[in-house]
Amino acid sequence: MTQELTNKTLMLTVMAAFADGNLEPLFAAVSSDVVWKATAPREFFRFGGTHRGIAGMKEYTALLFSRYHFTRFTPKTLTAKGDQVWGLFEAEALHQPSGKYVQSDISIRWTVKDGKITEHQGFFDTASVLMQQGELAVEAA
Repeated sequence: MTQELTNKTLMLTVMAAFADGNLEPLFAAVSSDVVWKATAPREFFRFGGTHRGIAGMKEYTALLFSRYHFTRFTPKTLTAKGDQVWGLFEAEALHQPSGKYVQSDISIRWTVKDGKITEHQGFFDTASVLMQQGELAVEAA
């Protein structure tokens, strides 16, 4: 199996388990010195920012799952080149504080070396999620 195919399979496997609340495949796949970047402002998303190492990953997942319960995390497309793998996922989660369901496309980029995730960067439409949660009003132009 090529490195690209192996990296795509790793992302699909980890994210499928993640969507079910099973974090074991994620923690098994991350390097001990992983850099996990959640591109979301901390003022609105407690899990936002850069988290380092296994302790940082545990903090990130605890903060994320304390607010969101994922009900769907469906892959739309994956691509890989060398040690880089990108995935675009369609996600839906219950925002527990508001009781509202939010939907967003999430883009994920990993650097994978020797079968371990050494860097993660995730992107989603934070403004749309905040509006769906009822935390951001849109003003008419």
